[in-house]
This record gives sequence, C-alpha cells and structure tokens, in this order.
Amino acid sequence: MVLNIRERIRLHSSSISYRMKNGDSHDIFGSDFKSLNELPIQKIGATMQDFSDYYQLTQRESEILMLIVVYGFANREIAERCVISEKTVKNHLANIMNKIGIKSMRKLIPLLFSHVLYSHEKTKS
Repeated sequence: MVLNIRERIRLHSSSISYRMKNGDSHDIFGSDFKSLNELPIQKIGATMQDFSDYYQLTQRESEILMLIVVYGFANREIAERCVISEKTVKNHLANIMNKIGIKSMRKLIPLLFSHVLYSHEKTKS
C-alpha cells in the first residue's frame, strides 16, 4: 500500500509518543494537541506533495523532509520512526539537497517556506 504525503503526515502525527527505557509507551500530547495539529497538517500536505513533485523527491525523501519541517525531528528520531539506520537518513538528506540544488539544511527550510507562500498566493488569485 502506497501512502500519499497527507496520509504519511497524519500517520506520523497520530503516533507521536515517548518510549520509556522499560519499553512502555506514553502519549506525549493529549487529544487537544492532536486536533490542533490536524489543521496545519491538512494545509501543508498538498504543498509538500507539490514541492516533492516539483523536485522529483521519492516518497521516502518526502517523508523525511516532512518529519524535519513539520516536527523538527533529528536524524536519530527519523531513523527510529522510519525503521531505517541513521546513515540511511543522512543519505536521503544528501539526495534531497542534491535534487534541490542546495548544500545546507539551513537553506532548505526557507526554500520550502517560499514554496508554501508562492503556492498560497497562487491559490488566492
């Protein structure tokens, strides 16, 4: 089953939890956070899909980009969430930056925000 960007964002947002050393899992955020978090996720899903299509990102690259931009996850957190190694996360990030034509993660976020603003202005007109 292939999930689109919106479904992947929703999947990740609904499963944010904290795993204790003893293996117990505790929900970090209550239902208030989850319902509050739904609105930006719905709004950013289409834009992330458009951004991914424009730069020809794979689904995994899009998922990793979303985890960084929407949730601010570090490489280790992304690796745990996606069940891949941290080295694989770094490889995906390198591929993303090569496809976009940037050399720094610091430039990635403003580029994505510019894309979001452009998309928003385009839909307003």
